[in-house]
Amino acid sequence: MPGRYDRLLTSMTRKLLEKPRRNHRNKATMISAIPLDDIPVTDTSKVTSDVHPFKDIPGPKCYPIIGTLPYYLPGGRFHKMEHNEVSHIMWKQYGYVYKEIITGGKILVHIVDPKDVETVYRNDGKFPVREAFFTLNHYNKKFQANCQGLLTSQMEQWHHLRVNVQKKMLMPKTVAAYIPEHCLVADDLMSRIALSKKEDGKIDDLRHDFTKYAAECIGVVCFNKRLGAFHDDDSESEASQFIKAVNDVMHVSHLEFRQFPLFKLFNTPTFNKLIKSQTFIKQIAIKYSNLALEAAQKRLEAGENVDGEQGDLVPYLMSKTSLSNEQVLVVISEFIFAGVDTTSHHMSFMLYLLGRHPNIQNKLYNEIRTLLPTPDTPITDKAIRNMSYLKAVVRETHRLLPVAPGNIRRTSVDLVLSGYHIPAGTSVALHSDISSRDAREFPDPDAFIPERWVRDNTATKTNHPFAMVPFGFGPRACVGMRFAEQEAQIAVIKILQRYQVKYVGVPLRREASVTYSPANKMAFRFVERL
Repeated sequence: MPGRYDRLLTSMTRKLLEKPRRNHRNKATMISAIPLDDIPVTDTSKVTSDVHPFKDIPGPKCYPIIGTLPYYLPGGRFHKMEHNEVSHIMWKQYGYVYKEIITGGKILVHIVDPKDVETVYRNDGKFPVREAFFTLNHYNKKFQANCQGLLTSQMEQWHHLRVNVQKKMLMPKTVAAYIPEHCLVADDLMSRIALSKKEDGKIDDLRHDFTKYAAECIGVVCFNKRLGAFHDDDSESEASQFIKAVNDVMHVSHLEFRQFPLFKLFNTPTFNKLIKSQTFIKQIAIKYSNLALEAAQKRLEAGENVDGEQGDLVPYLMSKTSLSNEQVLVVISEFIFAGVDTTSHHMSFMLYLLGRHPNIQNKLYNEIRTLLPTPDTPITDKAIRNMSYLKAVVRETHRLLPVAPGNIRRTSVDLVLSGYHIPAGTSVALHSDISSRDAREFPDPDAFIPERWVRDNTATKTNHPFAMVPFGFGPRACVGMRFAEQEAQIAVIKILQRYQVKYVGVPLRREASVTYSPANKMAFRFVERL
């Protein structure tokens, strides 16, 4: 079918290669025009002697409209503290459920008990509402004709996107089909390590190289094409600007929880930063989507199968689903920045823990060597699936140093959480990053013990299954979770096959944006295996 993708190429280039225009209307709108969510009303008929009313949920003193903002300003109790530190203090002071008013007058209930987390997830309904990425949602309204992606859409719009995307993204065979290409990316990472390490084997900071690795992997998944991140260190290069844009999007999205939503009234400096970053990411998505469509058309004309397990994601979404070109570009843009962020940080945390625990590292290396006798032995899906200790290391990394702090849901029905009535429509923050370090669930919770997750370990059988949910749960669980874990596992396998790794930097400090990331340089020493 020659020409199958011609229409897609023409229409996408015509409609999407447009620069966003700034909207200068309503600059003089009063602050009072900011919509405030209604405070949930407790149905007193559902409050019994065993269930306490919503108003009795403990929490910090809050002020009208500004809520707990003074705590985070200079001189405030939580000034310059990371979100995980604040949440931990609140949990210790108020218990497993507490509430606060955040900036803008919105009430947010925080829960830590895994039983409550399970209750929220299992009552999500068909269309779970996740409350995050408000700034990105507003950007899409202004500059994408309100075309939202998986991160920013809700209800039927989200469900339509999810159903079309997950057919490809969550199939194990599809994910496994990318192993050979991801191994080639990992080989480039290994070359980078070999060139970067000093005579004593030390590399002062690996964070940027892990980000490049993640960017290259997501390029293969989305476009079946490398982005060239390892081949150009110029700060003005396309790859470097792309990585900066990804970081800026996540940073701006994080700030929305502690600032007034003034971006809804006029383009604030942080919103302008988002515009610049999203515009660049969109240009990257358009450029490489066009290349992917052209390559697919050429293979089709040559009689090749372009619809196999590793069929390119962009042509698949544009030709095999009911998504519009605009929707595909928004979804791909989200995959790019979310995938790079998640994979690179998880890799950093896992290698950090292995570099500080040589006995665990040696045990994992022995498992790798058993299933892959030499570094030249091809990594296969079967080999990865049989690495039970690698899976345990991955899970323990998620528990001890999770990439995601948790989740935020808007309840669709009335619930009872830790003995309090929670009305439908309440925003609830699920702190799995705290429950995963709760001594009630995990003995010696601050220790790195992958054996917790070994199948015959009876200790793990007492853990509540919702004490750790790194990718969420249910219909709105992370759609790219299989790719993120596979990419990180392949990199760790390749590194340990060749090197003994020791962490020689300062103790890890994490900073919170939408996800947790390493805040300090991560120095490692790589010693060649004999």
